[in-house]
Amino acid sequence: MEMSDIVIVGDLGELKVYKIEAETIINPKDDAHTGHIRNRGTLMENRKCKLTTAMDFVAAHKKLSEKLSDRFGNRQGISGNSGGESDRLKEEIERKLLREIAEAINKVVGEYAPAKWHLAFPKEHNRALTDLLDQEIKKSLDTNIPEDLTGERPDRLLRRFDG
Repeated sequence: MEMSDIVIVGDLGELKVYKIEAETIINPKDDAHTGHIRNRGTLMENRKCKLTTAMDFVAAHKKLSEKLSDRFGNRQGISGNSGGESDRLKEEIERKLLREIAEAINKVVGEYAPAKWHLAFPKEHNRALTDLLDQEIKKSLDTNIPEDLTGERPDRLLRRFDG
């Protein structure tokens, strides 16, 4: 992973964009005997993930029953056993969310214009999401991990994408 790369992690409810940045640090493997008056340690380049953008997709946080009920709690347009109807509604909501998320990724990657970018999105929706991305954007996708890494600490994200 290069310093100009970006990492995007998400699920149906949120999307986080991290930029890979360089920082100069003192080598943590140096001990007290390494430094002297003029040299306080060996400098080295280190990479870190810096969160630049976080987006919430509110529709994903609403329960299906909220979408099917009016303000009084009455089920709208659903009578008897309606499992198939609510399944179709859930699928339609997921399709809309995936289109919205793909548009957001297309915009972010287009703005940053990284040489390569990396994605982590849950397995159950990963293929559908990548199918919705612009062809030019997909060409620079380097690593795609079919997992939800939205809760992963930034320092651990680098290790996950490095292999």
